[in-house]
Amino acid sequence: MQTALFVTDCSVDSALALRNRLTATHPPIRLTVVHPYDIESGQPLNKTVLTVARGAAIARLKAWKAVLGDEQGHNLKTEILFASPELALRIHMLIRRYDAVISDGQWLVNPHELANLLAQTGTQLHYLTDNVPELVPA
Repeated sequence: MQTALFVTDCSVDSALALRNRLTATHPPIRLTVVHPYDIESGQPLNKTVLTVARGAAIARLKAWKAVLGDEQGHNLKTEILFASPELALRIHMLIRRYDAVISDGQWLVNPHELANLLAQTGTQLHYLTDNVPELVPA
């Protein structure tokens, strides 16, 4: 079974686009969906603030997964991660093996850095939409 990574901001658009992609993808894939979260700028880093931020991230991911709907036979695993989207992408690609990274067209990292990261890990890039800039290695 192919493995893929998708880093999401939990927008409705990303859930709908991914649902369309999963409907059209055969055979089924093992998909890890990561929702990175952070705390508001200027807030102290303490247990209470982190608990509230984590709870909000879990709620967003749960609502997003409900919009995504039926997994169409795919193996879907969701995670939250206290990190920036860029760091979440880098961490997952470097510590776990994925066959593909799915992008909704928003660059999480500089396109040249992403091209190098894809080459370093042997991972393919797949898009949810057609309106994306070309990715050219540096």
